[in-house]
Amino acid sequence: MGKFVKDLLTGIDGQTYDEIRVGIAAALGTLIATVVTCLVQGNPVDLQAFGISAAAILGAGGFGIGQKAQTEPGQVSS
Repeated sequence: MGKFVKDLLTGIDGQTYDEIRVGIAAALGTLIATVVTCLVQGNPVDLQAFGISAAAILGAGGFGIGQKAQTEPGQVSS
């Protein structure tokens, strides 16, 4: 499990943590924790807002990773 998480959070070299990927993981973790907290407290959860928020986080993160891809070692810029 540890190697899987490390592979998710590191760049192409597998050693350097990518700040964009770590930020995505932190934002998604916070979003999920907020929803779980609301459910435990008995508060209503707006699933549409949850979905839109998750899509925004993943979309912005994907854009950031795409923009940074040209700076990764061993990548050929086109």
